[in-house]
Amino acid sequence: MNERSGRVPSELYPELVAPGGLGEALAREAARRGYGAEPMDPVEGYGPAVAACCARGEARFVVYATNEDEREFRFEISADSGWPWGAFGSTDDLAVVAAVLQAWRDGASIGQLRREWTLLAASPLEAAPPGRVVSTAWRLTLERSRVIRLGDAELAEALYAQPALRVFFPFPSHGEFSLLSSTADPFYEEVPRVVPAGQGLWNVVTAWSRWSPGIPSRVLGSRLGAREAAALVAANVPAGSGPAIEGGWAHRPAAEPPVIGDIDG
Repeated sequence: MNERSGRVPSELYPELVAPGGLGEALAREAARRGYGAEPMDPVEGYGPAVAACCARGEARFVVYATNEDEREFRFEISADSGWPWGAFGSTDDLAVVAAVLQAWRDGASIGQLRREWTLLAASPLEAAPPGRVVSTAWRLTLERSRVIRLGDAELAEALYAQPALRVFFPFPSHGEFSLLSSTADPFYEEVPRVVPAGQGLWNVVTAWSRWSPGIPSRVLGSRLGAREAAALVAANVPAGSGPAIEGGWAHRPAAEPPVIGDIDG
């Protein structure tokens, strides 16, 4: 899987196979709709078939077609200051991208765009279609996107290379790398965590959790390379765990007393 490839699956993106790729496809769509067909710029690190960018002062409107499993045009709109956390969208319809892009080119603010198009969200994961939050998080992690929490690149790729781990939500933080069973707070962690051991090596540990207070932390492996650590994590996925649910973990931790008046159970 090469998210930055200049190639696209023709069955998913037939309009991007022609010379010029995504930028030219957007220009053709804009022309069909009577919009201004201004040229798009390349995106550093991506082939022209899968990414294109338009600038408006410091702001950027960037479109990606890097999903090789499903047809998806993912776009990011930065604020006028250049701050990347403006608005995010995802759609399978290139005409929708062209319409939002034209409104943005005409000077619409982030607020105006979000009022007009409900598909726009405040974060890339909120913009992900239902059922695709985990896969979106992995893709952005592997692409080294500036709009998602990033961990060590080699370790991220090694973890993703283990099919058993791809169903969990990647959550790097403070040098550590967790694979979670929920995509939002409250988070639930049942898979061993990878923590730095120095000199590019890693320890694999089971971390204490408020959800399982009776299970102490312990080290499963010490001073491992990224691939060894990922393989050890995959070998210690608890039976019956995963895939990650979208949203917060709904179940009360075992250590928490029931709330008076709670009738869930």
